[in-house]
Amino acid sequence: MTKTGKAISIFIVSFTAAVLMMVLSSCGGKKGNEKPNEEKAAFTVSVRKIAPETMEDYIEFGGTVKAVDSVEILPSVAGKIARISVEGGDRVNRGDVIAQIDPSKPGAEFALSPVKATSSGTVTKLPLSVGAYATTSTTIAEISSTDDLEIDINVSERFVPLIKEGQAALVTFKSYPGEFFEAKVERISPILDPSTRTMEVTLNIEETKGIVKAGMFAHVKLITQTKNGALALPNRAIVYNSGKPYVFVADSTGENASVSRIPVTTGLSVDGKTEITSGLSEGNLAIVKGQNMISEGQKVNALLQKDE
Repeated sequence: MTKTGKAISIFIVSFTAAVLMMVLSSCGGKKGNEKPNEEKAAFTVSVRKIAPETMEDYIEFGGTVKAVDSVEILPSVAGKIARISVEGGDRVNRGDVIAQIDPSKPGAEFALSPVKATSSGTVTKLPLSVGAYATTSTTIAEISSTDDLEIDINVSERFVPLIKEGQAALVTFKSYPGEFFEAKVERISPILDPSTRTMEVTLNIEETKGIVKAGMFAHVKLITQTKNGALALPNRAIVYNSGKPYVFVADSTGENASVSRIPVTTGLSVDGKTEITSGLSEGNLAIVKGQNMISEGQKVNALLQKDE
């Protein structure tokens, strides 16, 4: 190769190297200009606006529905039951024949003796069947007025101080899911059953809606405490630090909300909700989902939760 050719080759190599260095330098410069702590997208939480509500504490019992007024029908003579003219649930009037008694004895014949209803109402009990022997003190049938119904419950000794006459209750039946019936404490037994350590309490059903029947099993919620205007939150909204309760609150809704951790005091807790007695006010945006993943002063995307 001539001296001129060598010079040209050296120039080309040098020029190429210079261009590569400029490109690499340019790329490195761009990387250096990036923000290393570029702000990430805000964490999303759910908030609930605190509003006053009514909270009710209660104790639950099971009980049996019975008629307020019931009459036992007795025969006027002793003998075998020859015929029963009614069935449970039948409506009868005073003077209607309920059954026939055969008072005959060996070697003698007697006419059948009718057993009549002494009041009008519904037949709620027929304890005997045809052929059974009855005396003048044997109940042939029970007739009840089913317009007024009541419930007997047995209250454990530890709950006795919480029971008062006139106390309100809510009653439900498996036969009618979703239906609620109001009741009140009508009578309280003055003594406890020594074998069960329970006290009998009778509640009057205020409105049967024409569907409650004597003999039904009732589920009773007896209201022991009512608080109107309580500020309450779902239990999950409350976080604890060293045993002390706190609630996270957002200052607004949207993507740039700021979070504060507020110490609170709690009160009544029932059905998954807890009363906040101090620390929060009506209208505060309490964080009810995502509160375990955030910290004081953090920016969040706060989405307003619909009422539960």
